[in-house]
Amino acid sequence: MKQHTSSRPLQTLVALAIALGSACGAGAAWSQSKEVVTQDPGGTYGENLRRLVYDPFTKETGIKVLTVQEARGGPRVKAQVEAKRTEWDLSFIFDQEVRQLDPYLAEIDYRKLSPEAQKTVASLPKEAVRPKGVALQVIGVALVYNKEAFPSKKYPKTWADFWNVKDFPGKRCLPQWSRFVFESALLADGVPADKLYPIDFDRALRKIAEIKPHVVKWWLTNSQAPQLLLDGEASACLSYTGPVARLKKEDANAPLELTWDQAFTYYDFFSIPKDAPHHDAALKLLSYRLDAARAARVAEATSVALPSPRVYEAADPKLRDYWTNAPEVEKKAIKWNADFWGAKAPDGTTNEEYAQQKLNQLLAR
Repeated sequence: MKQHTSSRPLQTLVALAIALGSACGAGAAWSQSKEVVTQDPGGTYGENLRRLVYDPFTKETGIKVLTVQEARGGPRVKAQVEAKRTEWDLSFIFDQEVRQLDPYLAEIDYRKLSPEAQKTVASLPKEAVRPKGVALQVIGVALVYNKEAFPSKKYPKTWADFWNVKDFPGKRCLPQWSRFVFESALLADGVPADKLYPIDFDRALRKIAEIKPHVVKWWLTNSQAPQLLLDGEASACLSYTGPVARLKKEDANAPLELTWDQAFTYYDFFSIPKDAPHHDAALKLLSYRLDAARAARVAEATSVALPSPRVYEAADPKLRDYWTNAPEVEKKAIKWNADFWGAKAPDGTTNEEYAQQKLNQLLAR
């Protein structure tokens, strides 16, 4: 993926920061702010962040972590900065939004992160580190199926199999948005993985129309697909892998299984909004989250990994099944192309907005 450029190459800055070590760590670099406001996903994931990150951080630093539960940070960050009333110090935003929101985000001074955090940053894939955002989550989306729905033990392994309801019978479920659905349709139609982008919208829509009669649910929340599978309402779904991993961790005999072949991975980025009221405290909390051992504990509890080999190596091998930063997953999965989906469509919207409008029209028929 292409990256923003700044006056100094980003990787050079990170390398310099590591070389400087503790001279650029905490200490005098941090302000005396006693609070930091961060966007939080809520739910079980948010509870684990509170237990493993926020409360220990407050105990160690005296800085209280205030959380705001918001499903999507980008639009709120833009509105706050435009109104000159920035309220958040840390926000998680989609991959493509790091570029789209560039005027509304502050540059991250990686030299001010702790030495441990700098090492983690240096270990991240280059596309996961940008001047105005760093990826703290790598998310997986894959073909998931209920093994009990296929007594012949012939399971769907590809999107062509998913579309083939004759040989792999049963109802399906898909998300009610364009991302991943269009790619899956094209893969099912025989498009090679390295030829997916730019997306052929018309071809994808024709293929989606084929599977539409067999879709029992176009889901909106990440817990719906696994539940539909467990309830026997669907035999195979396009699903986030995190909830599946958590279910398997809770019950090793759960009949759900997934395939990483033709799965998709993408990054969720954390950024500091422009004019954040507690900028230095935000950097300190970011350092805390980038500590490899601490990030490993969070990933063990949530099954949502930070995309660093240092974090993977610091984790309990028994608890990192289904992690999207596992070496074998990275070899198989397809990296979702945020550059394409965030680019302008012919009608002036983004490609994602354009495709979503077309999908909505198809589903309304």
